[in-house]
This record gives sequence, structure tokens and C-alpha cells, in this order.
Amino acid sequence: MRPLAWIAALCCLIALAGPCPASAQSRVGGPCRYAVFAGKATIASVTPWRASPEMADAPTPYPPLAVTFTFAPDTPIIGEPLYQPDRPQTLTLVNGMPPGPQFAARYGIAAGRVLPCELHIIRQGTCTPALYVFPGIDRTDYFELSQP
Repeated sequence: MRPLAWIAALCCLIALAGPCPASAQSRVGGPCRYAVFAGKATIASVTPWRASPEMADAPTPYPPLAVTFTFAPDTPIIGEPLYQPDRPQTLTLVNGMPPGPQFAARYGIAAGRVLPCELHIIRQGTCTPALYVFPGIDRTDYFELSQP
């Protein structure tokens, strides 16, 4: 039998054997499962972003904004160490970059505004432990990155 035929036969046997039980048990990362707590976010401030000493330049091609908010659940959240009432949070794009003025205008982000928000707290997996999700805001909308 030719070497290429041996390799093909070996691949077929491995495929027919299915996954190894040990590899199925050693999965790292996702999929993750979260508990979801509905509520409201109050935008505390929308100010020009200030660079830290380590990061002298703005991280974006647009004038970035520092957006902070507080989260208030619709029903009390008890016994969750990842939730701290009235703790200021920072709203960023999914990639961690600060939003810009056009993004804020597009999604109605302004100081004092109250927006629907959900707090997602991890229950299974090794993903981000706590996430704030804004149903009306597409935090993957990177349109300002491609505009001059």
C-alpha cells in the first residue's frame, strides 16, 4: 500500500473512533453560561477621555469619550460578590476602546440619560465574570474607526 493510502486509512479510522473522552473533559474557556439581571443604567458622565501617563496618545482616530454609568437592577441582587450597588462602571466598545462623539450621538448616550441594561454574571466557564449589556446599543459598531 502506498504511503498516501496509509495516511488516508489512518485518518478514516481516527474519524470513526470519535473524540477522546479526556479531550472532551479538558475543555478550556467557553461556552459560558450567565445569570442575567435586568435593570437600568444611568449615564453619570460623558467627558473627554484623558490619556494615562503610560498611554500619551488617544487610542482612536476620533476624539474619545470617557463614559461612566451606574447600574440599578429591577429586582434586588443578593449574595453576588461580582455586583456592587452604585459602583461606577465604564462603557466601552466591545474591543475595549472608548466610544466617540458620533457613537454617543447615534445611541443617545448623554449624562443623566437612563437606558435599559442587563448585568450578566458568570455561572459556568471561564469567560468574562461580569458583563453589562445594553440592548439598544451595538457596542460592536466601530463605524467611527473607519471615518476620517
